[in-house]
Amino acid sequence: MREKEEEVLPFYGYEIYRDRQQDYVKSLLRKYKDEPVSDGLKKKIWDKLQMEKYDGRLTIPFKLATRRDPKGRVPEYIEVILDTKV
Repeated sequence: MREKEEEVLPFYGYEIYRDRQQDYVKSLLRKYKDEPVSDGLKKKIWDKLQMEKYDGRLTIPFKLATRRDPKGRVPEYIEVILDTKV
């Protein structure tokens, strides 16, 4: 049985390890999990991810989106979308 291979995508001349980047972003965002969703929180997350990108620890392109469940079953949350096609 083959182990799950990590997805590697070439981007601007170097490889991006999507799984590693996703795990790194999750670890960064743990400290924000108890904060209420707001534009201020979204800005804090954006600034943090931009600094990580500037420092070279985050190499995959990303964007942020606020998600709301119209029926109210799931609380509002901020989603970080990682993709080389952003």
